[in-house]
Amino acid sequence: MRSSAKLFLALVCLGMVACGGSSSSKEARPALDLEFSDPPIDLEGTAAKFVADLRYGEGERNFLDIYLPECSEPTALVIYVHGGGFTGGNKSAGHRNPGNVREFLDNCVAFATINYFLLDVPSRAEGTDSIAAQGGVLSSLRDAAQSLQFLRYNFASLNLDPTRVAMYGASAGAGASLWMATSDDMADADSADPVARESTRILAAGALATQSTYDVMKWDTILMPITEQFAEALGGTDIPTVAAAVGATNYMLTFLGVPEVADIYTPENAEYRASIDMLGMMDAGDAPLFVRNYATGFDDLLNLFLHTGLHALAVMDRADAVGLENVTYVEGTFAREDPSGLELVPFLLGHLE
Repeated sequence: MRSSAKLFLALVCLGMVACGGSSSSKEARPALDLEFSDPPIDLEGTAAKFVADLRYGEGERNFLDIYLPECSEPTALVIYVHGGGFTGGNKSAGHRNPGNVREFLDNCVAFATINYFLLDVPSRAEGTDSIAAQGGVLSSLRDAAQSLQFLRYNFASLNLDPTRVAMYGASAGAGASLWMATSDDMADADSADPVARESTRILAAGALATQSTYDVMKWDTILMPITEQFAEALGGTDIPTVAAAVGATNYMLTFLGVPEVADIYTPENAEYRASIDMLGMMDAGDAPLFVRNYATGFDDLLNLFLHTGLHALAVMDRADAVGLENVTYVEGTFAREDPSGLELVPFLLGHLE
């Protein structure tokens, strides 16, 4: 991206009815039939309505929950993406920190938490025939983008300001948020589906216990300070060897959408990996980032490789190199304290003003 997200969205809004956030803003949009219910958390007096299981697409898991603050002006929006390694978890995770939800609502910011496509990793006995058909991790990531496009398209029904959107999540949800922040706009101006014509750009992203890039072949270098300590036991430090040593070969293949390790090295998979390489896509025009990775022990190597603070430092180093604003904290072995002192919610709110 060569222009800032704020500038892009401001330009998109020029000349459009109600600043709808897309080229389809002038089209008549059917009102959503919203069914309000009691929220799963105590709002402690905050005036807000809650909608559960709002369908945002045709996929089996294309549902979201959303809290809508009762504010006179259109509100900003934060979307939460759950973790689970893209193989498990659900949107209920977004309700587990009610303090965050209430703080957003108290500041007239709507809060949504989404489900998305989950990968089905075959066992070694089952083989790998089913892997390619799933489409790899891009299938999950594209659901995150579609949820935003749906909410942006239906801004009037939800009293949203479609130009003020942020996203955050934990683990897989962190990586998905980072991917959204660093991707070019995926709006398809020629699509027959008006939802697909909506922008996918956001103003800020939060990544908790994140991975740095989903081109896992780049992890050779990123994880080297750890893997070189275990090189003899692992049999090497290259990622396919490391994955095999921790029993994660089929997970790696499913993630990258290929049936065999040899397929990772094809030009087609190199192109695929480039499309999920958040570090490679990152530039100064992207959404500012809040990153926090927690301490990880050495007793579970797969968890260590997925959540080490080295990932957060790789994101920080790349962001600093391209001139992208970031607030980065790392706990544990590779500790780093951001001088700003900012925490996640104030960071996101500051960029949604």
